[in-house]
Amino acid sequence: MATVLNKTIIANASSAVDTYVTTATALYQELNTLITTLTTSNFQGDAADGFKEFFNNKATPILVDSLTAPNTSLTAGIKTMLDNISTSLLDQVDVQLGEGNRTAGDASAAESAAKI
Repeated sequence: MATVLNKTIIANASSAVDTYVTTATALYQELNTLITTLTTSNFQGDAADGFKEFFNNKATPILVDSLTAPNTSLTAGIKTMLDNISTSLLDQVDVQLGEGNRTAGDASAAESAAKI
């Protein structure tokens, strides 16, 4: 069944992205705290240092910079795309089509069609 794209769908998708970012950020912070606690108390030495280096230099950029960072991450790109869809399509095209549909069959329909 086809779905008509509307502002509610865009808002819901944007909200879902926000929820994902909040959840992913909280999980990353929890993981970071666990790793810090582990490597400062019970797991020390060269292996621990290598593990911390891996986490800080490899995992963190993927989990934070690429996934959830404001303005530069995948999720920020999705939010921008949703905003652009709303602005470029729904705010522009839908208004013109709505006006054309409202005046269809009226004496002024020819004038409205000429504006579109």
